Amino acid sequence: MRESLFGIHIIVKDEAEMLPQCLESIQGADEIIVVDTGSTDDSPILAGSYGAKVVKTLWQDSFSEPRNEALRHANTEWILYLDADERLVSNLNAVRELLQTTNAEAFTVLIDNKLGPNPEDCLKHRAIRIFRNGRGYQFTGRIHEDIGQSIVDKCGSSFIKDSPIRIDHYGYLPQIITPKNKVVRNKELLKKELAEEPNHPFYLYNMGITYCQEGHLEDAKAFMNKALIHTPDVAPYRATLIRDLSKIMLELHEVQQAETILRKELLIYPDYSDLSYLLGESLKMQGLFEASLEAYQRATEHHNDGYVMEVGINSYRAFNKMAQTALLLGHLEDAARWFHKALLVHNTYVPALHGIAEAFRQLNVPDKEISILLQGIVRPQSSDDYAILTEALFDVGAFQEVVDSIPEAQLTVPRLLFRYATALMQCGNYADADQILYRFASITETEDIERLFYLRSICQWEQEGRLREEFVAEIPDFIRGPLTDLDRCLLEDTQSTEKSVKFRHLSECIQKVIREAVSLHCLYTASRLAKLKPEYLVLYAKELYYLGKTLQSADILLDIFHQNRNDEEIMFMIGELLFDKGHYMQAAEIFETSIENGDENPKTRTGVALCYLHLAAANITEAISLEPDTQTLLNDLKKIAESIRLLNRSSWHTAWVGFRRRIHDEETSHLHVHDC
Repeated sequence: MRESLFGIHIIVKDEAEMLPQCLESIQGADEIIVVDTGSTDDSPILAGSYGAKVVKTLWQDSFSEPRNEALRHANTEWILYLDADERLVSNLNAVRELLQTTNAEAFTVLIDNKLGPNPEDCLKHRAIRIFRNGRGYQFTGRIHEDIGQSIVDKCGSSFIKDSPIRIDHYGYLPQIITPKNKVVRNKELLKKELAEEPNHPFYLYNMGITYCQEGHLEDAKAFMNKALIHTPDVAPYRATLIRDLSKIMLELHEVQQAETILRKELLIYPDYSDLSYLLGESLKMQGLFEASLEAYQRATEHHNDGYVMEVGINSYRAFNKMAQTALLLGHLEDAARWFHKALLVHNTYVPALHGIAEAFRQLNVPDKEISILLQGIVRPQSSDDYAILTEALFDVGAFQEVVDSIPEAQLTVPRLLFRYATALMQCGNYADADQILYRFASITETEDIERLFYLRSICQWEQEGRLREEFVAEIPDFIRGPLTDLDRCLLEDTQSTEKSVKFRHLSECIQKVIREAVSLHCLYTASRLAKLKPEYLVLYAKELYYLGKTLQSADILLDIFHQNRNDEEIMFMIGELLFDKGHYMQAAEIFETSIENGDENPKTRTGVALCYLHLAAANITEAISLEPDTQTLLNDLKKIAESIRLLNRSSWHTAWVGFRRRIHDEETSHLHVHDC
């Protein structure tokens, strides 16, 4: 019997940046073996400084080779293997306790794959990482090297147990995976494997993942479909293959195909929460909201950590989706309750915070009470907490509550400073906003210095109609010219050709300021800029529309239409305005004209289909009034009504949320659109 209980094996190549945190997490292990496959950085020196035995070998286009090389140098009863971009989270004593009293041959561990900076940016899965030494087990495969099959071949799967040991994996973070070009490397290794075994399902599946990482979804789907044909029903990765294939189908908007495969596979994996969640997504995308609620609910009923699973998919993510669906159905109390359930699990989950604020806003809860509710949920301490809190308040138009919620000490944080200033501007308090931005610029530096001076300029244009001389002197050189030229342009009274040529170089600056000004409800400045040139008026009209100012934008849009200065976006807006007023024939003509001119937007086609369905419903209703006992017509009317209901759920229509919803609701109560 070996004296040392367990050792830890790592393979590296140029991992000096990540290796220290890995080695730090395993200090105290009985043995550490690091196999270096050709580093040109300090990886071998670092490994030695942490007490590791460093073995050097040549890279042979196979991850199994260095893993097996480490086994030849092992002197412990058990082996736990890691990558340099991983960290052992569990205490080493917990590993020892697990291994001292067991008849197992191997253990799986829980791996948290970090995908981003937030707690929800994580994918969990189990993998065999601990196994007995001296049994002749060997790794196989050039890539995604596997020890499990060797163990199963020698002693069966019953001697492989699950463990509570946890590992964090950072290798999928964008800032790590991109510089190392791992996707290209993996693709080349997979090509070699598939050249030898063209129908190997595991490598076909992983080639699909690689194409997905490159953004080539059709290729990814093709490889995964082929993998599915050849994958045995008992393959441990089969359920994950179904999950990933379904996600790709949804990305490609193949929602009915995704629904079909998910319903079939849920009979095999009824406790796989990700599949239930994805079924909910496919149903929601088809407008089947009630059925999607049931699928999301099923996702919350299972907690099997044996599957690859997105963090929160069986709790706060699913509750949040249920709440969002309830909002779409107009079930506001249910929505608020489910958003709250999501936040009880993850109190800074941004979609749920914005959702609960929106639900209570639609329930006419006063802004002050919404602010108190959100503060009680978030319990802000850090600048990130305050940013999350105030962005949710800002989005529902609780601008004064944003100002009241940010402590003075937090106003040195750029993200919060901009939020504070823009909330003041939304309240019409331009003097204080300008002063806050001035104070900030004088005490710190920000990467977004251009936006800071744009905002200050808007404040002064809104207050005084021009820029102050002392302010102009403060503007950095690289934007002083455009802003001062723009200021002079606004002060001129004519729209001459000479001025148009003179200020042509300001086009990008003007467009940025118009967008910023409209979004902050600074319409005096935006409208002045819009008058400088017809193309700016078009931009102004569009931005007004998206702000919810449909009444104010309607006349401008119609003028643009009659002057034949349309684009697809304007045509859609006009069609939508006519549709909302019930002018279905005119709306259909607008949508059809846009399609004839090359508009390929599926929303336009949905709009024209709905117009004709409404016209058909009106004709049938009239026919029924003449012959009320005609059952065929009644059945036809019922089918048309169901089609209208489902198409209206397809997200074809512009959606206004938060404070834009407030503006739009006020506008639509007295919107008047002339017939085109």
